[in-house]
Amino acid sequence: MKRIIYSTLILTNLLGILNTIQAQDEKKISFNGSARSIFYGDKLTQDTSAIDTVTVPKLNSGHVLVDLGINIRPNKSTEILAMVRLRNDYGGFWGSGVTFDLRQMYVKGVIGGIVKYQLGDFNYRLTRYTLWNSDQEVISNTPQAFQQQTDLINYDHFYSADHSWRQQGASVGFGLVFNRFIQELQVNAVTTRVKPSDFAQTSDRLFSGVNIQLVQSKYLEAGFNYVNMYDVPGTSKNTAGFQNPVYTGTLLAHYGTKNWEAKLDGELGKSRTHFKNDLLAPDWKDRFMDGSVSITQMRTGLAFTVNSKFVGAAFRSPGAQTKRLDYNGLPQAYQRITSNQDLRQLTMLDLMRESSFYNLQLRPYLMEFAPRYDNISPYGDATPNRQGFSLKLKYAKKDVPVTAELTHSQLQEVRGEGTLTPRKFNRNTLTVDARVNEFFKSWKKQIHFTLSYRDDQTARAGEDLVKAVDLKTNCIASGLEIEVLKGFDVLLGIQQLTYKGFDYTAVRNTYSEIFNFTEYAVDGQETLQAIGARYRFSEKTFLSAQLNQFHSKNATSSLPDYSIKQFMLLFQMKF
Repeated sequence: MKRIIYSTLILTNLLGILNTIQAQDEKKISFNGSARSIFYGDKLTQDTSAIDTVTVPKLNSGHVLVDLGINIRPNKSTEILAMVRLRNDYGGFWGSGVTFDLRQMYVKGVIGGIVKYQLGDFNYRLTRYTLWNSDQEVISNTPQAFQQQTDLINYDHFYSADHSWRQQGASVGFGLVFNRFIQELQVNAVTTRVKPSDFAQTSDRLFSGVNIQLVQSKYLEAGFNYVNMYDVPGTSKNTAGFQNPVYTGTLLAHYGTKNWEAKLDGELGKSRTHFKNDLLAPDWKDRFMDGSVSITQMRTGLAFTVNSKFVGAAFRSPGAQTKRLDYNGLPQAYQRITSNQDLRQLTMLDLMRESSFYNLQLRPYLMEFAPRYDNISPYGDATPNRQGFSLKLKYAKKDVPVTAELTHSQLQEVRGEGTLTPRKFNRNTLTVDARVNEFFKSWKKQIHFTLSYRDDQTARAGEDLVKAVDLKTNCIASGLEIEVLKGFDVLLGIQQLTYKGFDYTAVRNTYSEIFNFTEYAVDGQETLQAIGARYRFSEKTFLSAQLNQFHSKNATSSLPDYSIKQFMLLFQMKF
């Protein structure tokens, strides 16, 4: 309690000082941040003959928080940001349940008008095989009715649309402009701290990267990337040290006229994973190649893309293969159900609202994943042990309020796991986005329709003592936003995930080596429906009330079929 009072007094005095400075020079001080209040009312219903006398069927939860950021610009070439978060969970009184934290802090600027730098917290990305934050499974392309909650998760964990990772360290960059042959040469470097030393057996672990981008002309670009996650010798008593360097080269060539455009985009490289002074550890080396050719016809709005890829089984790139989702977490709401208090596995509903499942730090090993959600690309484009091709047809025309994209992928393992026969993967996806109101000249208010469909198949023929693999996942989602009055919207959404089949999942040791397999059999369905209303005070402020209905069926689980009704009240403001 005292800590909260002292922190509040310090913040109040600091704001008073800054307001005085701001009054003297408006350009030196500015404020930004966000505020929100969210309330959940949940009701659990279980389809079982035996009455659950242990689990409380109704739960209420939520919180109020404010993020306040202070930008200080002492001169034209320097900017300082400090952002604090004050949060109070519902149910806390007289300071109980209140937390006061420093959310982010950085200093950035320009040296000599040439070199840009940033120290502290920042978001950084390179390429899809070096440093890339891939979307989470299942809920990355949901209707707006569900996206409201997903956006909160992404905001809290600094997940942005550019697929960058939130890092803490230092970055620097500069560019050189030439008169002939080459237009520009861009150089960027970064070093961040992944894990601190405990001064015993854990050494400091850093992640460093360098990107050199050469812009030859508006038609041709080439790049070189180097990243490495490594332990710093001497920062602990442990003499063994982890290192994972990755080297890649990129090429982008494009040419077009008024009616069409062609583009070639590719990346290739190699990695090495090894542990110094550890005789039991593996020393892995592998490579990857990824290239695509696309042709766009301006008059019809059609674009066709062919992609071919090869990612070796031992290719490791922690910056690109680290997942957002950590499946070792447990849901906070209804963690255990039934009279036996059985653990409940995570579902689509939990992925939208449970922060405990999400990861903020790069991992040196391949994290666990859920095959029922994504068995083909659980680690994004850099998923190891994959080779094959994909075809994509996209429709997007400037004067037509509809965009659509159809993709077909055929992949297989580079090297079979547990058998010489590789598994084969097929994926078909379809997305449609339509601004329906623009088809009717008399209707000026917004009507927005979205549709997404994904069908995944994993197969492998059986052998002696090895069962055949046949796993299917199907996910369909559709949403509708209707503006009935100015600023007042009705939101509708439905998403259904069906999974059924059999596969083997790898069991890995501390070095990420496969040493065993477990049988994985699933047969279930998850359905999420929503109806709600939203009032937009402005582009950055809204109030939303929503009723969600979630239902889970799983024939291979000891849990009964169950439903969760969720009432959500959300107020959000950004400034």
